[in-house]
Amino acid sequence: MLISSVAKHLAPQQTGYAMNSPLLFSLLDKFSEDTYYEILDVNPANQFQLDYFSRVHCKLYLPGSGKQLLALNPDDYDTQTKINRALVKNLQLYKNKKAHLNLIMLWDLPNYLDTSLLNELVQFLLPHAQNDVMLHIYIQTRESMPELPGHYTFQGDNKIWVENNSVNTIPCPMYYKEALQKILSPFEVQKGVLLSNGLQEYLLKRQ
Repeated sequence: MLISSVAKHLAPQQTGYAMNSPLLFSLLDKFSEDTYYEILDVNPANQFQLDYFSRVHCKLYLPGSGKQLLALNPDDYDTQTKINRALVKNLQLYKNKKAHLNLIMLWDLPNYLDTSLLNELVQFLLPHAQNDVMLHIYIQTRESMPELPGHYTFQGDNKIWVENNSVNTIPCPMYYKEALQKILSPFEVQKGVLLSNGLQEYLLKRQ
């Protein structure tokens, strides 16, 4: 397993809870040991994630860029050049050295990004993705959500460990399938399932 990462800290788990993520694991369980994969996870590198993917012949892109992407103000990036430079800086994906992503994991980040920035993120990633690339996300379905995105790590027994230390809540965009597909175009929803914690899990495929 190769790792491309700007994240240095391998943090132990603190507090949180384990949840099922049936769509993500149904996809990952189909990964063949004989196939090479490239995977982008916007979360910082952590030992649980590295251990999980050690079973797969893959390259992990681990920019740890969630907080940096959230800090981008769309008003400050009023040209394509500016937004492209910001995304290159935060995702560490370069035009002259393209990735060939099979899977993109954004977790719950789409709930928090400005819709124009989210669409720019998708367009930026497309040249670095395979034609059949899959996109995995969690969408909040309640009127309010934690002020900051959660932190998600892999557990044993096909579970995801969730931590969110936000004490405040903010209004939730509550994206429906049709709105989500418009923002994330050309990705289209392949499967969706409502989880017991109120998150809607989606797998989308590039069309």
